[in-house]
Amino acid sequence: MGAMQGGNSADDTGSLGGGSAAESEGLVMLAGTAPAAGYDSGSLTASDASDAPVGEKALVAYSPPPDGGYGWVMVVCCFVLEFFAEGPISAFGVFQNYYVNERFKGHASNSTISLVGVLNSSCMAILGVVSGKLCERYGYRTVPTIGVCLLSLGYLLASFAREPWHLLLTQGVVCGVGAALTFLPAAVIPSQWFERRRGLATGIVNLGIGTGGIVWTQFDHLLIRRLSVAWALRITSIVVFIVCMSSLMLIRTYQTSPVVVRTSLRSLRNRGLMVYLAAAFFTGISSLVPFFYLPGYAADIGISPSGGALITSVANGASLAGRVAGTVLSDALGPIAVLLGAYALTTTSMLLIWTTTHNFAGTMAFGIVFGLGYGATFTQTSAFVAKYFGVDTLPVFVGMYYTVSGIGYLFGPPIAGVILEKTRSWGAPYIALKVYAGVPMAVASVAIILIKLSSKRGL
Repeated sequence: MGAMQGGNSADDTGSLGGGSAAESEGLVMLAGTAPAAGYDSGSLTASDASDAPVGEKALVAYSPPPDGGYGWVMVVCCFVLEFFAEGPISAFGVFQNYYVNERFKGHASNSTISLVGVLNSSCMAILGVVSGKLCERYGYRTVPTIGVCLLSLGYLLASFAREPWHLLLTQGVVCGVGAALTFLPAAVIPSQWFERRRGLATGIVNLGIGTGGIVWTQFDHLLIRRLSVAWALRITSIVVFIVCMSSLMLIRTYQTSPVVVRTSLRSLRNRGLMVYLAAAFFTGISSLVPFFYLPGYAADIGISPSGGALITSVANGASLAGRVAGTVLSDALGPIAVLLGAYALTTTSMLLIWTTTHNFAGTMAFGIVFGLGYGATFTQTSAFVAKYFGVDTLPVFVGMYYTVSGIGYLFGPPIAGVILEKTRSWGAPYIALKVYAGVPMAVASVAIILIKLSSKRGL
């Protein structure tokens, strides 16, 4: 994906360099000699070599991914970025429960407050393509640095919110844009460093989401109880800024091709990609509903707030286990096979388990099964795109996936909230919400089956 440097300087993307080291690894050298002192070759491509200033011979080095080495440092750094960019989103159900029942009680409904989390998730996802293009243009360090600053600022400003619309702008939009600029680079970089172990590397990074969901759910619940919602947001802001900035200092990219591939809308002619994007849309509609409404549902059937937070944490823990399983199985079975199993779990849990349970044990069982499937689903995006469309398409194609998912998010929790309000008079008011969440997941499962059938003929 990006070129290695021939000099000692590093460009803004953080590309690794070192001419003699490159020679020792048997890399292919173009134009023979190293660039003159001060000539920044960190992002050179084959076309750049021909455009080098007269009298200077540009160096372009490239090789297959190292499948290790400094790549493992990238895995750890990207894990941390996903932990802090996506983890708090998975914990938003805790905030929603407190916003509706305490801070804005009587002034905001579930559907209104859920828009905060939806805007957060949707901005992060819909801006995926933009984030990918920005990374191609400005580098994989600059873009997430701006993202982390916005994340921290959004949580800080949200702590001073006095009206629900203040939350929509801060915890919703500002944090969502920050998450978009942070999350996608972290999802893409490991695939540049790994080939044979790509599924393992990207899977470990994606564990940051599940781990973050577990930790942030309990951490925020504790802070809200011991301090307040405002201080929970302020502490989140400080921690996100310090830890993520520390990780970004170590970020480097690794190009495997001497030519940078640019993508266009013509890519949408690919049937396999279109079906995968359809699955992303319907998954987006369904996937956030349980995380946003489990605490409220738990309270509705007589479970304490702590019990509701525990169920959400366990669901996130199961998501973590699903990511581990998906990571291990992806390299052995392939991403499509893992996706088939994952969607079978999520669909079964939503339409068969959640719709028939009305107690703590059953709700916990749903959280576990759903979390396992959900976690395995989202470990496969980068691996699937890299395998079937090429590593060079990762920034834009993965961005497309999250963009379409984000559009689905806009239809998910808000409409679920409206359905809940309209069915309050029913004996089991959450049943319509559960069906609404489960049907799109079943449609997404059908799309994955179609991809499997198409893969036999070649995507």
